[in-house]
Amino acid sequence: GAFMSSQRSMGLREQAMEALKESTTMLKVACNLLEQGNREEGTRLQEGARAKRNVSVWLMAQANTVEDTSRDDASSRHYNANSSLSH
Repeated sequence: GAFMSSQRSMGLREQAMEALKESTTMLKVACNLLEQGNREEGTRLQEGARAKRNVSVWLMAQANTVEDTSRDDASSRHYNANSSLSH
């Protein structure tokens, strides 16, 4: 349950950070290309960097969803256990 969700969440966060690093590198290269006057390739890389950043944001949101769902499940089980004890 919670351990698997935590593992999955960490994996998603690691993937998100990797995508963000790649995005940053691509953006630096794109800026260099644009400064050198290579507008076509620079623009292409800029768009690729933006797409990578979007992937990173999406992965981070997925990790948050996994954690929230896991937390909700745990508190629901805790509530159900307590309410059944009081009867």
